[in-house]
Amino acid sequence: MKMILKNVTLLSLIITLVLSFNGVSSASSESIIEKGEIAENTMSIPGYMVSKENIQRVIGSEEYLNYIAEEKLVHRTKLLIDNLTLDGDAVHINGLVRYNGGVIPLQLDGKLYSSREQSDGIESYVGDLKENNDSFKVLHFKIKTNDKADTSLISTDLRNTANIKLYLQDKKGDMFYFEEKLNHLNMDTSKITTDGSYVDSLLDGNWFEQILAPAESYKITNEEISPSSTHSYIKSCSTVYYSKVPFGLDVAEFYFCPKVEGDIVDVGSSASANWTSRLTVAEHVRVNGTTTTGIEQRYKIGGVTSGGTQTLGTIAAGQNTKITSRLIGGVYKKSSSEVKVNWPVIVGYFTKSVPYYAAGKSAYDVLTSISYNTTTTNVSNNTYENVIGNASGYSYKIDKSGYLYDASHYLDLGLFVSTWRSQETKNESTTAYINWKFDVSFLGSKVETLDWKIPVNYKVNVN
Repeated sequence: MKMILKNVTLLSLIITLVLSFNGVSSASSESIIEKGEIAENTMSIPGYMVSKENIQRVIGSEEYLNYIAEEKLVHRTKLLIDNLTLDGDAVHINGLVRYNGGVIPLQLDGKLYSSREQSDGIESYVGDLKENNDSFKVLHFKIKTNDKADTSLISTDLRNTANIKLYLQDKKGDMFYFEEKLNHLNMDTSKITTDGSYVDSLLDGNWFEQILAPAESYKITNEEISPSSTHSYIKSCSTVYYSKVPFGLDVAEFYFCPKVEGDIVDVGSSASANWTSRLTVAEHVRVNGTTTTGIEQRYKIGGVTSGGTQTLGTIAAGQNTKITSRLIGGVYKKSSSEVKVNWPVIVGYFTKSVPYYAAGKSAYDVLTSISYNTTTTNVSNNTYENVIGNASGYSYKIDKSGYLYDASHYLDLGLFVSTWRSQETKNESTTAYINWKFDVSFLGSKVETLDWKIPVNYKVNVN
């Protein structure tokens, strides 16, 4: 009798597991779905599987359409969703991935964020989702609720319509991806609300970086970015760093150019002059030839994952010129937070000043004599701070974790300078030097180190 009860209990457990989609056998689960014994709102989304060894060849190729049309190196699969819940910024999905005669249970939970595409007028949300069975890594999950064109991987039919996308990678490294129009599914997106924040860009527009390497990377002449400036000097953008990454039907192109601008003006015999220098970038990202904000720039000033050079800014004065006070500031990223300081001094810079030298030592000599053995100088006001002891050069470094990649990012160095001795030569022509030294990186790897020493002519002891 106990054996009969035990068998009945086991049978009941098996039935319960099958009905809740927790089995791995395609025969039982698939027959239940096909017979309509699951709830009527069960959704089916078509998809494809690409094996790990073919991902770069298929997904990272501009010949992607040919692979899909001929079904070469791609295999059909299907996502069967028994339950999909969207409530505020919470999302839950329960279902099965059906492939090659079998099924794999899928249980996803996570949080929705505003997609960066919203800056381009595309009403879309991306998720940071985890698969509870540890069967898949979620590369990308997105729901787009309006008809403005976005990037699609499988079908061009999805570009101009509301859609859902789910891209997965299994333990073997194979990729499964599913896309469907929202009006083909029983989904209520009206309850989606987010606080407007963004998730890590690797889960948003830059999802493809998790599985693809750039198809092309090189430097090009300045045809794409043409900076203009009213400043007395500007350096760079004669060379643009470029990387091209095809992903499915789309092609992302990264353009990036560091530049330095600012003013070195003449110095009067009695009044102070204000010198400035700024390190910033000109950049943009294009998808299919159109500039977009939906994909984040991956070139950086700084941002080297391991090792790298601390970003350095220096101004060295010429003959008969002394630095009396200085101010540093800017906007840059540090780890996961953004530091925003609009001319007030950024706390935590390594600083170094060089004492004023008598006539006979050039600004270039001053520039190359600066060495770093000082501790961090912490200042927190937004006024110019006097330089202790008259100096002929001033320099600073930011922490290695700081980096710039957006056109709104910059580092500033401002100096007040004056004539050292008014009895010296009047209207003397001399030269100051601006020096910015930094790494250019792409996806965390150093591309090269730049050490720009920029001479700027000016007059000192001007009447």
